[in-house]
Amino acid sequence: MESSRTLKFFLFFLIALASLEGRAQQPAGASVHGVVTDPDGAVIPGTTVTLTPVKGKAGVVQSGNDGAYTITGVAPGVYSVTATTTGFATFVRQGVRVTAGQSLVLDVKMALQVESQEVQVTAQSQQVSVDADSNASSTVIKGKDLDALSDDPDELSSELSALAGPAAGPSGGQIYVDGFTGGQLPPKSSIREIRINQNPFSAQYDKLGYGRVEVFTKPGTDKYHGNYSIQGGDKSFNTSNPFLGQSNNQPDYHTVFMIGSISGPINRFSSFTVGGSHRNIQDNSIVNPGGYYASSADATTPCLPGDRTCTYYSSYPEAARAVPHPQTRSDISPRVDFALGDKNTLTVRYQYYVNGIQNNGIGNTNLPTAGYNSEATEHTVQISDTQIVSSHVINETRFEYQREYSTQDPLSTDPALSVQGIFTAGGSSLGTQRSTSNHIEVQNYTSIALEKHFLRLGGRLRTTGESLTSTQNSNGTFTYSYLLDPCTDSNPSITKPSNCAPNVTTPCDQANAGISSYQCGTPGQYAITQINKPTVHARLTDVGLYAEDDWKPKQNLTISFGLRYEAQNVINSAHDVAPRVSFAWGIPRGKGKSPTTVVRGGYGIFYDRFSLDNYVNTLQLDGSAQVRSTFINPGSSCGPLTSQDCGSSTPSRATIYTMGNSIRSSYTLQAALGIDQQLGRAGTISVNYLNARGVHEYLSRNFFDAATPGTPYNYQFQSGGVYRQNQLMVNGNARVRMVNLFGFYALSFADANTSGATFFPTSNTDTRVDYGRATFARRQFAVVGGSMQLRYGITASPFVIAQAGTPYNITSGLDPFGSSIYNARPYFVNGDRGNCANSADFSATQTGSLAPVPIDYCTGPVNATINLRIAKVFGFGERTGAAATSGDSGQNRRGNRGGGSGGGSRGGSGGGPMGMGGANSGRRYSFTLGAQALNLFNMVPYGTPTSSLSSPRFGQFTTLATGPFSSQTAVRRIMLQASFNF
Repeated sequence: MESSRTLKFFLFFLIALASLEGRAQQPAGASVHGVVTDPDGAVIPGTTVTLTPVKGKAGVVQSGNDGAYTITGVAPGVYSVTATTTGFATFVRQGVRVTAGQSLVLDVKMALQVESQEVQVTAQSQQVSVDADSNASSTVIKGKDLDALSDDPDELSSELSALAGPAAGPSGGQIYVDGFTGGQLPPKSSIREIRINQNPFSAQYDKLGYGRVEVFTKPGTDKYHGNYSIQGGDKSFNTSNPFLGQSNNQPDYHTVFMIGSISGPINRFSSFTVGGSHRNIQDNSIVNPGGYYASSADATTPCLPGDRTCTYYSSYPEAARAVPHPQTRSDISPRVDFALGDKNTLTVRYQYYVNGIQNNGIGNTNLPTAGYNSEATEHTVQISDTQIVSSHVINETRFEYQREYSTQDPLSTDPALSVQGIFTAGGSSLGTQRSTSNHIEVQNYTSIALEKHFLRLGGRLRTTGESLTSTQNSNGTFTYSYLLDPCTDSNPSITKPSNCAPNVTTPCDQANAGISSYQCGTPGQYAITQINKPTVHARLTDVGLYAEDDWKPKQNLTISFGLRYEAQNVINSAHDVAPRVSFAWGIPRGKGKSPTTVVRGGYGIFYDRFSLDNYVNTLQLDGSAQVRSTFINPGSSCGPLTSQDCGSSTPSRATIYTMGNSIRSSYTLQAALGIDQQLGRAGTISVNYLNARGVHEYLSRNFFDAATPGTPYNYQFQSGGVYRQNQLMVNGNARVRMVNLFGFYALSFADANTSGATFFPTSNTDTRVDYGRATFARRQFAVVGGSMQLRYGITASPFVIAQAGTPYNITSGLDPFGSSIYNARPYFVNGDRGNCANSADFSATQTGSLAPVPIDYCTGPVNATINLRIAKVFGFGERTGAAATSGDSGQNRRGNRGGGSGGGSRGGSGGGPMGMGGANSGRRYSFTLGAQALNLFNMVPYGTPTSSLSSPRFGQFTTLATGPFSSQTAVRRIMLQASFNF
């Protein structure tokens, strides 16, 4: 109740302040304002606009990141207006008459320089500013700079996450598409620009600003433009995967990727654009497990548990390591823009996406039988309506409907067999799944521009419902350890197997016999799910309201303060109030000079919503719909062929998922302080210190009565986690002649006792035991990208990612307390230090006073990749330039204004693949040839080593790092590309 009153008072205060400000400080003079765009309607930031009177001093301003400019305090009279920016002809308009008190709208449409062979587009404005949205720590990528990024949607998503940097906390960053959360990225041919980490303390967004990525699609154009690109490659261009072995027995594979778009006018009041792509990947997954086999000649099908005639082989046959992994992906994204009058623009966008993958879930230590086939489709409809209520007020309403359908079918329904750190065989424990989800999102935002205040307020409602049908784990899962020592373990809490008799007669009854529990047929755990109700229905709904004010008491000072209110069902989240405050102060340089140094700071609270998939778990495994029974140390009579005997020696415990009574929304308190520095005309650099504290972070705990057999495991989602993080981030962008670069470097230190909602601490009573280095914080991380215009019309677009090793946890491979969770950590053999590649430095069990190994004690390998795209454009047809584009072709009549989502702003054909719009040939038609190299210098990016002490491969690399560093098939990949533009 108190929060509601606080919110009402805050909103009333803002409205009253706006009213008073509008009355008290309305300038006596007139104002001239508008938007600066290129010939295709894309906004141009950093343009110098000069208003020169017949006599007197001229007014000079620069357009902001949204292309808008405003000159206030203009005396009545006749003026000339000029606008200049690099790469465009000077705009001049004479005889502009301004009357007393008038608010004159004068949009500036720049023309290309005839002699220019390219459209010069910067990553962001090269001048620092005190505007809240103009922080130099942000990056805006469009035009030819988009060519540095991959055309493949999956790889593009990884690269954007890398560009956003290491976001605070375990939940990471978030990607928005035209202002909406969730869903698939649009085809790259449909992307107009990408904004990263802009205005990080804005109250409009629920998630942390550092780590936020905003993708904006292209609107229609007033002339017909189009592009088509095809690219592909096969193994003859690539280097191999080092885990294929010396013989390199890899079957042929190839990739074909097609992407294109077309845009143009429909009539005087509407335009369209359609983008799409199709990807066909005939790839391979690399299998690299150890295992137990009858002989080296037949080392692909493991022996059944309990067959002591089998031998452990650390190497899988090289000829069988490459498993076909075909994938297809298609999407199409049409968009239509309507001008419903001079002050109303409507945008409708639809996207269809379908993705099919065969032999998924195979690779590393997962054998081919453990895989599954999957397919997913998605339909998305987005509608955005922008209304210019007055010269000071813009209102924007957005609606999104999204429907997803996915299927999953296992390759085998045999029981799953898992040996810690060695292999996973048998069938897939994921079972058959069918999922249908519906997502609805409604937003309404209002912007009010006053003399010294810029007010923003609005709200968002999201609801997502899912219907899930699943047979997960109905085939049962057997879990084994490589070690065989439970009979002699001194820990009294360990349940002894039934064969721990005084008179041992077989090797399996002896300690340290040199054979594993798999060979002895004594699983550490057997779990199976009885499906009583295969289908469950779940829905999550959240609402967010906000209001904020960017107050500019002086030309070199902006103070922003806002308040956000959020609520979500399912958890205790009815009173989530998130205040935000920030400032930007430009250090004065003298009368009439713009500041070149801006000091910025901010503080805010950011809430994190509970996820739908975790809520679905509580409905499935509630002890009624689906009952999972778990047997700890069920004895040698329990095996894949004798599962009916698994309860003969050990009673089962049911496993249920519940929501903890005290669970509430987690949140982060983040503070930042930094400096934006202009580097002449070449670029900017921004240095920022960030401090984040996570409170009520999500985690899971397993509550059960260890002394009473048969009582259930209660997996509870709770919010008892914390983290502390300190970061130093350096962002920069530079443009020197024909080189344009952007990037950042981050230094991070973080400690936490959780890594997310599904993390189980080793202790239910003392989470301090699991407080230590956080897995989400890489100590160092750097990204550099951009574009370079070389000789002979060749464009080079590099993209570099480098990161320090990721902390990872090592486990004993045992379940010493019968908790059903294999997360126990080992102990140091010598003091409090150990080599993470040497198993002899650790002990799976504690003897004497051995010190336990801290969480995330080890560090993974350093990884880096250098990607490079090279392109050459050939032009033909009639010339294009200022003479062909300087006239107004009715573009302004079709909605040249819009809000933050880009729904109403006009765009051209820039930003497509292979330099479409990024490198202009000066001709009507262009043909581009090029190539893209991923991991150009063939640096092998190893993944996290084997971390289970019970594995004989402890500390060894068994797979490559994924994401932006490599595919599972190859280390270096080269794609040949060709495109046609008009």
